[in-house]
Amino acid sequence: MSNQREIAATTTEAADAPPADGSMPDVAAVLALIGQIEAHIPGFTSHDTNDAKRVANVSRFAKDMIPKMIATVSALPSVVGLNTFDAVEGKIALAFDTAMQPIIQALSALLDGAQFTTDSRLARSTEQVLATYAWMKKTAKGPSGVALRPYRDDMALTMKKVLNRRSKSASKPPAPEDAQTSLAPDPDDDPPED
Repeated sequence: MSNQREIAATTTEAADAPPADGSMPDVAAVLALIGQIEAHIPGFTSHDTNDAKRVANVSRFAKDMIPKMIATVSALPSVVGLNTFDAVEGKIALAFDTAMQPIIQALSALLDGAQFTTDSRLARSTEQVLATYAWMKKTAKGPSGVALRPYRDDMALTMKKVLNRRSKSASKPPAPEDAQTSLAPDPDDDPPED
């Protein structure tokens, strides 16, 4: 048990050590830039998890329905009198969407790139970890590898834990026979006699 504590303490110390090459991002500067971007988007609204599904479901009709309603309101003065649809706001909403699309695409590409950059750095280090772990497994079997065994065992437990996190594909039950197919006569059978 004390070996596990020593390993955990050593692991924490190694993870907390600052990088020597100055390769850490200037997080405060990047967050400040993101804040500036948000300030340049009129009416910026933070993502609301509770309301996101409703907003997405309603907004999917926007590009098809808003222009049709603008045309209806423009053609029929009786609809204008209802005061249920603001045609000017509808036109502004469509124009806003058109103007925002290049920004949304650029920010999405930035997000994908930031995640890929992080994953690439993690992958490089993890490839080194896996190579070293393979060496540890071989070396720990010999008499000179006694000191490596607790670390190897700890890494083996971690590997099993990570591998078990994968989502397992659910085995699909056999598809029920189609009612039409099961009731249809077999072509090899003789036709019923009258």
